[in-house]
Amino acid sequence: MYRAFGPTTWVVADAGTPTPYLASYWEAPGDGWRVVIPRGHGPMGFAISAAIGVSVGHPGERVLCLTTEGSVAMGLGDWETAGRLDLPITYVVLDNTSMGWIKMIQHLYLDGRYFGVDPGRIDPVLLAAGMGPPGGKATDLEQLDLLVKESVSRSGPSVIHVRVPEHMDSPPPVAAWQAALTGDSTERPIH
Repeated sequence: MYRAFGPTTWVVADAGTPTPYLASYWEAPGDGWRVVIPRGHGPMGFAISAAIGVSVGHPGERVLCLTTEGSVAMGLGDWETAGRLDLPITYVVLDNTSMGWIKMIQHLYLDGRYFGVDPGRIDPVLLAAGMGPPGGKATDLEQLDLLVKESVSRSGPSVIHVRVPEHMDSPPPVAAWQAALTGDSTERPIH
């Protein structure tokens, strides 16, 4: 995505899965002022609407929005707004079919007692089509690369659906979680 969008792209990420990956791997110029992430109370769905705000505030600039299927369930209505306004936003939906961040906390600190973290599957591409933005599902890195390049060349919004593994199978780069998984008790949990 970085190669296709470039270092000066506005990037908006949702709380949860997108944030640690963006913070660890996106190379932002200077102080990273073009990267917008919510911290604090984990406002799921924030990025979907925030990407619209960034796009309206910076007309004509392509915005990359990293979100999740759980956040889509909470902020879906704004895809209609992005489509109606023909905003140049690429929504990448990272989908592990769970409330991944919350589930990982339950896995690590509640002995795997899971509650309310495994909702049913949704189809972001089908939902986007019903609201206007075109979309596609990336089943491998080549297809992701193609969909990202196509989205950059569009004038309006688009949606890319990417299945990702559950956090227990492939933990994100969160220091406290890595410490808990290795038995290092010097790190405090992040909730």
